[in-house]
Amino acid sequence: MTAQPTVSVAADRRSTVVLLHSLGTDSRLWRHQVAHLEHNHHVVAPDSNGHGRTPLTGTVTVGGWVDDLHRLVSTCGPVHLVGLSMGGIQALAYAATHPGNVSSVIAANTFARLPREAAADRVQSASTAIEATGMAAYATRYLEETLTRRVDDADYTNLVSAIGSMSAAAYLASAKATFFADVTADLAAITSPTLVVIGDSDLKVPMERTQTILDNVAGSTLASIPAAGHLSCVENPSSFNDVVTEFIARVDDTSREPVGR
Repeated sequence: MTAQPTVSVAADRRSTVVLLHSLGTDSRLWRHQVAHLEHNHHVVAPDSNGHGRTPLTGTVTVGGWVDDLHRLVSTCGPVHLVGLSMGGIQALAYAATHPGNVSSVIAANTFARLPREAAADRVQSASTAIEATGMAAYATRYLEETLTRRVDDADYTNLVSAIGSMSAAAYLASAKATFFADVTADLAAITSPTLVVIGDSDLKVPMERTQTILDNVAGSTLASIPAAGHLSCVENPSSFNDVVTEFIARVDDTSREPVGR
């Protein structure tokens, strides 16, 4: 898991925010959030195993993601984890395993588990399409099926580049780890303030998949991003940023209150 050197790192920032991208994308998914958050926070946007500038190493598993993230987070102190889809699974799994290192969790457009048949169908569909057309064509097809509205040209270019430049092996290994992940049993161990974010037009992760997280993470709350689908952070970045910054600010303000107040 490689943290990109383009993000701001400053020791005097109030808190650290780690942004975890979705399957097939990379740290560029978060360009709007990095620009928005770095004024008041130390922001880190790593590339997951096999994505972006991080080469594929070993077998991709939820446990491997947690280990990779721990190597990063252990150098930053307690962090706010913001993860979308695959990144949301990573955030939830890490928060359950290392609660002392997590100030809050924002899990966007994600799920705790999929039915095995649905998971197998998603992996097989991706495998068949990639074998038939290659990653570049698959990237275009995926975005046609996923985006619910036109996004900035720069965002679209970044998404096509990120997905299209991945190796098929890395993508499919990550797809299997994502779609067959099951962190349901871990959710009760999450003690950090947790916000679950959905896009109101998300066709990839319907609300019933998200509800499991809300039902099992004590005190978790829900926010809906209007006019946004599965990639809500690029489809409606302004609303996404507002939701994220307001939640983090509340958590930071609470953590600074004197004990016994």
